[in-house]
Amino acid sequence: MPLNISTLHRIEEIKEEYEEVKTFKFYSKEIAKESEPGQFIMVWNPGIDEIPISIAEASPSPNGEVEIAIAAIGDCTHSLHQKHVGDLIGLRGPYGKGFTLQGKRICMVAGGYGAAPLRFAAKRAKESDKHIVVLEGARSSTELLYIEEFERSGYEVRISTEDGSRGYKGLVTELLEEILTSGEKFEQILTCGPELMMKRVCEITRRERITTQVSVERIVKCGCGACGSCDLGGYRACKDGPVFGAEELGRTEFGKWKREKSGKRIAITPQSTNVLSIPSSQFTPEYEPLLKTVVCGISFPNPIANAAGFGVSGKSLYRYAVAGAGAVVTKSVGLNEQEGYPNPTFFELPPHSHSYVNAMGLPNPGINNYGLEIEDAKYADVPLILSIFGKDVEECREVAEIAVEYPIDMLEFNASCPHSDFVAVENNPKVLRHIIKMLRDIAHPKGIPIAVKISPNMGDPAGLAMQVEQAGADAITAINTLISRPIDRTRNSPLLGNPTGYGGKSGKKLTVAGKQIVFSLCEELKIPVIAVGGIFSAKDVIEYAMNGASLFQVGSALVSEGFEIFPRIKKELKEYLAANSNKNISEVVGEAHRR
Repeated sequence: MPLNISTLHRIEEIKEEYEEVKTFKFYSKEIAKESEPGQFIMVWNPGIDEIPISIAEASPSPNGEVEIAIAAIGDCTHSLHQKHVGDLIGLRGPYGKGFTLQGKRICMVAGGYGAAPLRFAAKRAKESDKHIVVLEGARSSTELLYIEEFERSGYEVRISTEDGSRGYKGLVTELLEEILTSGEKFEQILTCGPELMMKRVCEITRRERITTQVSVERIVKCGCGACGSCDLGGYRACKDGPVFGAEELGRTEFGKWKREKSGKRIAITPQSTNVLSIPSSQFTPEYEPLLKTVVCGISFPNPIANAAGFGVSGKSLYRYAVAGAGAVVTKSVGLNEQEGYPNPTFFELPPHSHSYVNAMGLPNPGINNYGLEIEDAKYADVPLILSIFGKDVEECREVAEIAVEYPIDMLEFNASCPHSDFVAVENNPKVLRHIIKMLRDIAHPKGIPIAVKISPNMGDPAGLAMQVEQAGADAITAINTLISRPIDRTRNSPLLGNPTGYGGKSGKKLTVAGKQIVFSLCEELKIPVIAVGGIFSAKDVIEYAMNGASLFQVGSALVSEGFEIFPRIKKELKEYLAANSNKNISEVVGEAHRR
C-alpha cells in the first residue's frame, strides 16, 4: 500500500547533475519497499506546492533509499533546488503503474531528465539478466544525465546531442532510427522524455513492430485517481499510468494536446489548433429491469452515478458509463477558467482509512470551454448531469444560460463547496433562493430539472433543504463534504494547499452522517433526494434508499475500488432485490419511513 498522506522526510544527500537538475536522496522504507520502475512520488515543498516526480532509484535495504531527479523548471522546483541536506520535504506514494520488462534485449530511449525513471528500470532489468542498450539524447553534452552511472553499470550506452558536442549529432529519435535500420534487434523499447520525442519513438517502433512502453507526463494533483486533472483520453495518468503501452496511447490525444491545471485543453505545439478527441464508440447501457428508475422525469438504466468532482473530462465520464454507471455527473463548472489551489489538494486521512480530505479549489475550464467534454460524454447513452457553481445570482445566471444550451439532462447546482475562494452560497439562504428561482426560469423551459447540492456544514440541513424546495428545486443532492482543516503536527501548519488550510472530508467517515441527514430530509421533503457520501457497497445504497434516496452518487470509492465499484454494486443490488422478492429498487425507496 502506498503512503497516502504527505510525511516529512529529511534530505540525506543532494547531488548536482548539471545546472538544471539535482538528485535528492531520502530514507523511506515504506516508499522504497513499494516502489517499481516507472512509478512516481508526490513531493511536497511546504508553503509552495506538491508535484509528481519519477523515482530514479529505490532500494529497500538497508535504510530504504529513495532517489529522485528534480529539474528546475517552475516555482516549486526552483524552490526545491534551494534546499540543503537536513531540510524536510514531504513525500507520499509510490503511485501509478510502472514498466513491465519483457524479453532479453531492451532498448531505453531517454530525452533529458527522462533518463531518471529509465535509470531505475535499467537497474531492475539488469537484475533479471537482460541486455540493456541506453540511448540518451540532449541539446548538448552538459545536459546529459546519469551517463557515467549507466556506463559503470555495464549497460551499452549510445549518446546523441543536438549540437554534436558528444556522440551522434542529431535527435535521439534519429539515432534510434539509424540503429534499427542497420538491423539491430530489440524485443522491447522503453522511453521517457519530451512528448513529441516519445510520439516519434512510437511511430518508429510501430513500423518496426517492437513492443513499446512510454512514461507520460501530465498535471497531477491528487495522485490516486480521484480528481481527473491528469486525464489522458479517459485514462488517469496517475493511476492507469504514467507508463502506457504505445497502442493504448495511439487511441488518445497523446502528442497532440494536453490540459492546463484548470482542465482546459491546449495544443502541445503552437502550430496546432486541433484539440478534439478521437471519438469513442457509441455505448448503450445494459437493460436492467430491477434497477431502472425514473427521477425528475428522467429515465435512468440504474440509479448509480459518479459524484461531481470525479469527472473533469468527457472521456472519464464515458468510462464510468461503460463500467456500469447509470448516469454521469460532471466536475463543477463555473463561469471562468480557474486552476484551483496549489497542492496538496487531496490525500487520505488517516492512512488506509478510505476517508479523504480535499481542497481542489473548484478547478475547471469554464463553462464556455466545456462543450467538448460534454460531447465526449454523450457517446455513452446515459443521463448527463452538469454540475455548476457561481458566487452570486448574476454569475450563476451567466453560467446557466450557456449550460442549458448543451445536451444535458439535469443541472446540479453546487451550493456548498467548503473550500471555494468565496463563501458557500448555502450560507446565505436568501441569495440561494434567488439563484434557484433564476435557474428554474432558465432551465425549465428547456425541460431541464435542477438539483441543489447541500452540505452537513449548516446547522440544520433539513431546514435548508425545505427552503430550497420552496424556492423551486426539483431535487436535493446530499451531502457535500464536511469542512476540515488537517494540520501537520511537525510544522504546526495546514497540510492542504488552500491558503486558509480548509478542505472537505469525504469517504467512510461520512457514511453514517450522510444516511442520517438523508433520512431527516426525506421526512420533510416531497422532492427526490440524491444520496452522496461514503457509498462503498450495495449495503450502503440499500440503507440510503430505505432512508428515502432515489439516486446514489459514488465518489471516494472510486479512489479505493476504481471503476469496478459500479459493476460490483449493481451485482450486489440485484442479488439483494431478487432475494427479497423486490420487482424494482423503487420498492425499497423510503421503506424506513413506512415502518
